[in-house]
Amino acid sequence: MAQHNTHEGEEAAPDDGTLFGAVPPQAARSHDAAAVTPSTGEAPYAMRISRLTVDKLGIKMYDRVSAVLAEVIANAYDADAENVKVSLPWGVFLAAKPGSAPVGPYEISITDDGHGMTAAEVNSNYLTVGSDRRKRFGKDSSRDKDRPVMGRKGIGKLAPFGICETVEVITAGGAKTDDGYEVAHLILSLNDILDDTDTVYHPTPGPLNGSWAAEHGTTIKLRDFRRKKVPTGQELHRQLSARFGIQRMDWNVELCNTEEMLIPESLHLGELEIDILDDTKMVLDDRCVETESGEKLPISGWLAYTRKPYKDEAMAGIRIFSRGKIVAQTRDFMIGSGFHGEYSIRSYLVGEIHAEWLDQNEDLIRSDRQDIIWSSEVGDALKRWGQAVIRELAKRGKTALAKQTWTDFEKASDLGTRLEEEAPGDKQYQESVKQAARLLVSDRDRESVSNPEHVEKIVQLAKTIGPHKTLLEALHEVSETSDSPLDIVLGLFHKARIAEMYSLGQVAAERIEVVNRLQALIENGSTLEQPLQELLEQAPWLLAPEWTPLGMNESLERVRKSFEVWYHKREGVSLVTSAINRHRREPDFVLLHDSGTLWIVEIKRMNYHLSDQEYLRAVNYLSDLDTFLNENPTLGQQFPIRKLTFIADHIDRLSSVSISSMHNDHRIAIRGWHELLDDTLRAHRDFLARVESVRSDTGAAPPEGADGVDGSGQSGPA
Repeated sequence: MAQHNTHEGEEAAPDDGTLFGAVPPQAARSHDAAAVTPSTGEAPYAMRISRLTVDKLGIKMYDRVSAVLAEVIANAYDADAENVKVSLPWGVFLAAKPGSAPVGPYEISITDDGHGMTAAEVNSNYLTVGSDRRKRFGKDSSRDKDRPVMGRKGIGKLAPFGICETVEVITAGGAKTDDGYEVAHLILSLNDILDDTDTVYHPTPGPLNGSWAAEHGTTIKLRDFRRKKVPTGQELHRQLSARFGIQRMDWNVELCNTEEMLIPESLHLGELEIDILDDTKMVLDDRCVETESGEKLPISGWLAYTRKPYKDEAMAGIRIFSRGKIVAQTRDFMIGSGFHGEYSIRSYLVGEIHAEWLDQNEDLIRSDRQDIIWSSEVGDALKRWGQAVIRELAKRGKTALAKQTWTDFEKASDLGTRLEEEAPGDKQYQESVKQAARLLVSDRDRESVSNPEHVEKIVQLAKTIGPHKTLLEALHEVSETSDSPLDIVLGLFHKARIAEMYSLGQVAAERIEVVNRLQALIENGSTLEQPLQELLEQAPWLLAPEWTPLGMNESLERVRKSFEVWYHKREGVSLVTSAINRHRREPDFVLLHDSGTLWIVEIKRMNYHLSDQEYLRAVNYLSDLDTFLNENPTLGQQFPIRKLTFIADHIDRLSSVSISSMHNDHRIAIRGWHELLDDTLRAHRDFLARVESVRSDTGAAPPEGADGVDGSGQSGPA
């Protein structure tokens, strides 16, 4: 057991009616104080507390189990404890939902072997809130082991009231006698504390009060909980390990699971295990923070990238410690956007920084010890220092991140095996494709290579680029100077159509398959809108034969999402602009793109009669799209042309006004399904003829499905 909150001071608090009140004379006599209770009925303990203090400093500030435990464990450390045992049920809710079956009852106990407290010390230290221990006690280190104490503000003892109603304290301390150490035992009830804010609160003495214990130390028991969730053992271990940056031979904290009685589970707090990416760790021991006034403040610790983004708050970002306990956690020191490596920093940055000066002379730590006061001179200096270090790490980490991303890509794509199967023994081809793929993924974030569709696109693009030495050299040059070589290469392909020039066989086969599907859907006669919408979205070249699949897919996705959000904010109505992976709701229209053009495509089922209302609604969508792109010029410049196309078989229900509107606006067109199919077949005849000519010269078989595309036995468009 250990004395708790000895850092509040030794003398009794003055009876000023603010927080905890005066100690009755009989309570200050240590051994006699506890003994008077049975014979005289006098209360040995006294406490004056305002409702606001308990509510704001206890319930509101400490509403998580791990935060409460951290405060109690920190008090044990300050009381020179060497061993702390925390017993609690792992992974449960401590109370049931209103109206549901009861759970528990549960209890959390924290036992330590620190120097404990006498009854007088309980009154002067534990029952005194808001007193600066370091000023009153005359030193900022612990009593026996000279540890830099963690506590300062004197409010940590209120932390348990953030999760429970009853706190029981059993502590043995003071000088050892022939009978052992005097025991002080008191029970605090939140309901009683808050019952009357104007009178002194007297905690109830427990049955062990005035008895003797063979060893000194303290046990804190928590009961009567609100509905709070206890993390699992591993989660709790991570959260508490993240809060303490101390590693000492004379310090051990054990977490015990009271829910597992047959085979007791336990964990010991230790150094937080973080999976750091190789060659990214930056040691900071030779650094210092310099304030505007020229003061240089020493700092130590490290920053690095992790192998994968952490979802757990305890693991992510930079933890800032002072006196061995966490005082702040930041993802990025509030750095602005627009620097090289920004995405990786925000996703993979981890670190541990020790700044003892944050908790020395001027108190720069927030009351709940969960953040520092960044607006202070020192806080601002630390922020500026941190932002500079982050930029440095972002530059240094580029090579390591690219290496890991490539490793992830090779594993996800199985590129080596596939190339060996496709071109056995052709090492030059295999290496050139790998080189192209490596350059293409050099700017990708590591999460993207876990997307099979994205990985496959890079593989196919690498196969197109790989055999062409000049293009490969240009790509390598681009990768050295650009943050996004893939986007630049896609733009080049969009203009030059290189992909189609060197992949005619693959493109032909894909287009033949799509045309066959379109023809089958049209001939069916009863096809609904959804399959037609999806087909056109997947093959926009049905509307524009010159369209290339290597254009601006990522830009289109950004426009879709941004426009949907913008429309919802403006009109209060959700808009869906894609038929793919939106099976819960049909799209309002399909948004496509081609060579700087954004295309609103209103697709109707076979033999549908377009109405005036539908026509006007779509025209309004076109107007809204214009407004959105004009308000967002970065996107608008990419798509200077906007069009509206209806795919509908009949327009006989349109008014003369609507028809006139359509004829007078060159951006609006209406096409029937059979017309679309005929135009597609006609537009692709020359293309397929060229493909077959190339394949004839090489002796290759025609693409599967090439015969009979147009139903005549001749090669149709792909």
